[in-house]
Amino acid sequence: MRPRLALLVAVAALLPIALAARADWRSEPPEEGPLAAPVRSVRGVPSVAINDLARLLGASKFWDGARRRMTLRVGERELVFVEDAPFTTVAGTTFYLGAPASALDGELQVPVVALDSITSASGLVRVAHDLERQRVVALPPSGRVGTPKFTSSAGGTRVSLPVDRPDETVVVSRARARFRVRFGGLFTGTLPDTLDRGVVRSVRSIPTLGGSALEFEVDRGTRGFRLITASNPSRVILEFARGGAELERFAPEGPPGPRRLKVLVLDPGHGGTDPGTAAEGVREKDLSLTLALELAREVERRLPGTRVVLTRNRDVTVSQETRAEIANRSRADLVLSLHFDGFATEGARGATASCPPATFRSGADDDSSEEPVVANPRASLRILPWREVATRQAVPSRAFAEAVLSALELSGQGPTRLREYLPYGFLGVNAPGVVLDCATLSAASDRRRVTRPEGRRRLVEAIANGIVAWRGDR
Repeated sequence: MRPRLALLVAVAALLPIALAARADWRSEPPEEGPLAAPVRSVRGVPSVAINDLARLLGASKFWDGARRRMTLRVGERELVFVEDAPFTTVAGTTFYLGAPASALDGELQVPVVALDSITSASGLVRVAHDLERQRVVALPPSGRVGTPKFTSSAGGTRVSLPVDRPDETVVVSRARARFRVRFGGLFTGTLPDTLDRGVVRSVRSIPTLGGSALEFEVDRGTRGFRLITASNPSRVILEFARGGAELERFAPEGPPGPRRLKVLVLDPGHGGTDPGTAAEGVREKDLSLTLALELAREVERRLPGTRVVLTRNRDVTVSQETRAEIANRSRADLVLSLHFDGFATEGARGATASCPPATFRSGADDDSSEEPVVANPRASLRILPWREVATRQAVPSRAFAEAVLSALELSGQGPTRLREYLPYGFLGVNAPGVVLDCATLSAASDRRRVTRPEGRRRLVEAIANGIVAWRGDR
């Protein structure tokens, strides 16, 4: 029995390796993202397999072996590819492929260079070559974002990006270390490995659910930025400048490096006799408690050295004074008050983060100074009423709001808003933190999302991502 058992164990261990070796080269690991197919070089030409192209277009296939011709049919339209021919016909119109279609391993391979223009002109699902990841992707209705062009001078850096829908461009994080811009279209260009001049130190593509996003690291001496959209040609221009007028400000900054997070206080809003917002039978007090319990488990899993304290773990009434006392007695390093919004305005949706105002200058209020806005807690001595003690933590609170809202936007749970004022939930709280309205219960789409386990899992994951990013100052 033992030799036979040993043989079975050996076979079980080798089976995944054997399956991986036999896996089709076109297969990609399952992940969230656009419908895609890998690109391979055939006779030096980047190409996609005809079966993959049919899958991206949602087309049926008809092979004519005598003529070595493949016809893809999408509704009433037909695309015809012939082996060794550099042309294709779509609904009677001929297009140049850039190179001949070739056969490899018994399957036709189609050059990818002209697929975007061909499918766009033919009214089909647009497909394009993603240069960064060497794949062909089916583009969303918002189209694509191309390779950025960087122009640097002593005064700053200008970044110009070809974008199909510039009006959908949103700045989702204003921190210099992680200045993030989200686009409605997919990024299919390439990024430079190094940037030698100017104020942009690095740029990278970051994951997002739907569309795409770029993250820039900007020199701390940069004063502000401009976001300009243009339609002819269609593009987005980002200007990072060391000085000048009419600049938007970056988020105020604390010292660089990781932050202490030994104690996280989660404050589920409302409770007991206070139901909070209610819509279609969904009560804010119940949903905020469920979310807090699930988020606590996620944070403890991802940050084993962090202790999570809840201001309530059941449906009871808790005063604001008691909530503040729990946070302060716990010596909280971060406080997150969880709520859900509700509006009478039809169409309002998304998430809102409220934090103590951090848009103050370290010295005089003269706005003509060329120095960047960087918090300096030693600049002056201020005597604060105890109820307003949270304002002394305004800079890390603003950084946390940026981190959480960015995570929500990138996971497709926006739109997001940031409000700087001292919220009621932070009266008397001596710690950095945010009041987060995670979604809008009066919006049917938001309500459906956060009341379903899968939607709430995505919400928990995004908020946890924001907490981890704030802790690591990333």
